[in-house]
Amino acid sequence: MPQATACGDQKIRVMDITKQTILHVLDGHVSSVKQVAFEPTCSSIVASCSRDGTAMIWDLRANIQSRFDNSEFITHRPVEVIRGAHASLTAPKGRASKSIVSVTALAWAIPNTFLTACESRAELRCWDRRSIKQDRRGNSQPCEVSAEPKHHQVRPFGINSISISPDKSMAYTLCKDSIVYAWGTRLLEHGPLHAYHHPELHASSFYVKSDISPDGQYLATGSSSGSACIFPTAQQYFDKGLYAQKTDFPEGSRIQAVSKNMPVGTGVVLVRAHNREVTDVSWTNKGDLVTISDDYHARCWRSDDKGVNARDLRENGEENGRRWGWGWAQLQGEKKEGGDEESSDENSVLPVNDPADELDSQEGEDGTADQEE
Repeated sequence: MPQATACGDQKIRVMDITKQTILHVLDGHVSSVKQVAFEPTCSSIVASCSRDGTAMIWDLRANIQSRFDNSEFITHRPVEVIRGAHASLTAPKGRASKSIVSVTALAWAIPNTFLTACESRAELRCWDRRSIKQDRRGNSQPCEVSAEPKHHQVRPFGINSISISPDKSMAYTLCKDSIVYAWGTRLLEHGPLHAYHHPELHASSFYVKSDISPDGQYLATGSSSGSACIFPTAQQYFDKGLYAQKTDFPEGSRIQAVSKNMPVGTGVVLVRAHNREVTDVSWTNKGDLVTISDDYHARCWRSDDKGVNARDLRENGEENGRRWGWGWAQLQGEKKEGGDEESSDENSVLPVNDPADELDSQEGEDGTADQEE
């Protein structure tokens, strides 16, 4: 399958990775392209979103703009332009807003539909590529709009990325308030169903992304703290009968406001791998996790035998250089390197024998992650 890249030069390039050649150039956006994604059931259909406030649909078989004799690639124009994808739906009729709302994330959901998110609020909009209509102001109309989290009424936050579960039933959004929200793809109007939080998860910039594992069991996120995070997605982790959940979050904290409206789950943080912002994360088909960072390193993580190696790295210090070049999963409440106990989230859901505990990483292993502007 070809690979598509989004870039700050306003163009999308579709490449043959095996031959290392450019096959198609998609030209239509007038600002940085934030994300591009293939339609899961048709490798000729591509959707993209941009800082110019639009989302576009492309067909690699149609709308050929030019093909130069001395060039191996084809240039295309979009087959559909979704204008004002996240423009206000409540503005007075006939009065278009002059402000452009950047579309920061996009992901294909149920067949022929995709979700978009923006920089200004935690709202998802659903689009059916077969039927895009416009209002009197020239803005495109979504087929469905989600409700925002109730605690965002005072201060809204944008969304960094959208990850769709393998069965297409759930959408996971990494929000700028450093919380992950889980939505039912067919229940968007009800708002998020539950959330995930970790003290080390900081989405300070829109470059911090997330990804769901191929089996749908784990959600990984980057973080401005320099440590990626992993959250188990199974509903059992919200069963208070199996996993104790306290409710004494710090007074006035964002996560306390979230916990009043929905269940909140926790995960593990992957430490000692990076020393700058972890921007993107990507799961391989084999279940390995690749993280990339502003420290110019890519790290590959995988589960070891029942967590033996990861536990050894956590507990046995720096003797004989055992930790050099390695990273591992750090559980909340465990002792850090200096001997002080790590601060524990008072409302954490702490599952027993969490498989994420088995993750360890060694520098220098190959891996690839989707890149964007």
